[in-house]
Order: sequence, then structure tokens, then C-alpha cells
Amino acid sequence: MKDLYERMISRFLQPLSSLEMGIGDAYYFLRRDGAFVFSEGYLHPEGGVMGKVMLSPEPEGDTDIFGKKFRSSYKKVVGGELILIPHPEQLQVQFELSPDLDPTRPRPVYEEFHVEFPLSDFAGVFEHHHSLREAMEIFPMVRDSVEDICRNFDVPLSRLGCTGSTCYGKFEEPDDDIDMVWYGSIAENQKVLDQIREVTRDPRNRVFEFGRWWPIRFFWKKMMICSFFNYRLEEEIPLRDCRITLLEEDVKGVGMVDDDTHSIYMPSIVKLSHLLLNGKKSPDLNLVIYDGSLRGEYFNGDYLKFVARRILIEKEGREEEALLVTLRDQITKED
Repeated sequence: MKDLYERMISRFLQPLSSLEMGIGDAYYFLRRDGAFVFSEGYLHPEGGVMGKVMLSPEPEGDTDIFGKKFRSSYKKVVGGELILIPHPEQLQVQFELSPDLDPTRPRPVYEEFHVEFPLSDFAGVFEHHHSLREAMEIFPMVRDSVEDICRNFDVPLSRLGCTGSTCYGKFEEPDDDIDMVWYGSIAENQKVLDQIREVTRDPRNRVFEFGRWWPIRFFWKKMMICSFFNYRLEEEIPLRDCRITLLEEDVKGVGMVDDDTHSIYMPSIVKLSHLLLNGKKSPDLNLVIYDGSLRGEYFNGDYLKFVARRILIEKEGREEEALLVTLRDQITKED
């Protein structure tokens, strides 16, 4: 007879073939050794996933999943306060948890803090849409919140999914939040963003966590919704099936966000105008932000100061120079 862990995981876990658009952003995968791996972005190698082990089985771990203990690689409690572990420290942990990985093997410049896992390592994936429907069946609070959001945001259930712990069935009423995955065209997701902005005009609906305000997170009738926006149309994904090479390190710059169309996705991409690089005027350039914690952070009119890499993006026979940051510490918003 299966124990609770096996029953719940088997209910939520899906075959890798369920990913109709291939490997994308914000998926949890279950590795055959029991570790949970999280993917970020849309640039993944053939036969592999770029991501991180987020939770690994450990008898003395402080995270409980259906009676099994796990160690978190991305957050910890320090002095009674829950904090996020910095990306460089998370990266070190990845090689501890995955002895087969070679820490000296070069990684793509944009994947400075992610590692490559072969798809053969995985028993399956917690597919967003399937997971949300299973969670709605099990948890009345999830069902009621999602159905209410569908009505009020005019978004069909077919365009919604979930990630985070809810995607593998771990949800404790009434304390947990929903990591909602919004699927849509750029125009459809922009409409959702506009509605979130309207909801968060009321400060009581804003989410403050880890010492800051998260613009695309919000409270909906006491339920915290953490938003992950995903592309519904493959042709609208800007960084997929492309090659990125490094041109220059340590480029100091300041510029104004002039186009925030892709700011709510991972990676976030914003077009910068009024741009100074190393103290000299520059033509407008895109800034690629390859840090998932900065989804939905910067919008039109924001002035950004940064230390970036200059990169070349080659896609479908075209070349484009851009800028790249991979850490929150490399970029600040000017008042």
C-alpha cells in the first residue's frame, strides 16, 4: 500500500510528454533520487533542463512534504526570520546535491546561477494546468479562490496553472498562498497585469515579503496570489532557440525603461532609452534580466542603474546586441 507521499505525488506527477511546448519556465520536475528541480526561462539545451534543485531528501531537513523531510536550497531561517539564500550560495549547494555535475564545466553566460540536468534524470513533471485542477479538487479554498479569479479577471481556467508547493499537492488551509501561472498572449497577459495594478491600488492588497513589495503579487480576498506569467504563443517568446555570446564584462550603465512588454516574464526584458554606458551615450538597447526574483519588477518610466554584461543575441539569422544582468545586486531603480 502506498504511503501518503507516494499517493499525493503520483496524483500530481505527469510524464514529460505532457509539456506540449517543451521545457518552459517555472516547472517543478521530480528527479529519480527524489529531489525537486525548478526550471527558469525558455532557453534549455536539447535533452536537458537548466534550473536548480530546490528541495532534496534529507532526514534532518526542515521542510516536510507528506511526512518526508527535505532540505531547501533557496531559503532558510536565520534569527527566527525566513530569508532567501543568495544565488551564489545556492549554486554551491547544487554541486553538493548533484555529484555528477561538473562545477568546472562552462555554463551559458545567462545561466550563471543555474545548472544543466539531463531529462533522463527525471521521473516526471508537475505540469501547471494539471496540478491546478488536482489542487482545486482537493482544497476547497484553492477551488473557491481560482473560480472567483476566473470570474473577476475574465480568464478561463484553461489559461491558469500553478507552480510552487501547490503544484505537487502541498497546501495548508488557510495559511498558504497560490503560485498562480497565468498563460496568455502578450495582450492577454497585459490585461491581467492591468487588473493586478488596479487591485493593488489598495495598499491592503499589496504583498510585502522578504523586506520588499512585490508588484505582481497580490491578496485576493485573503488569498495571496504570487503571479508567474507564461507565454501561450511560441512565436511571442523572445529568447528561445537562440544563441547568446558574451561581448564585454562590467558595463556600468543607467537608462530609462521605454518598453516593458516582456518585464513580467522570465527572463524579464526591458528596452532602455536615454542610455549611458560607461559614461557615454548609447543607442537604445534591451536589458535581459535573468533573475527570477525580478519578474515584474520594472516598468515604463523607471530609471535603472546597473552593472551588466554586453551580449550578442543570434536568432533566425539576425543579430542584436543587448545587456545582461543575472543578479538582483547588479541592478537598482533610481528615485
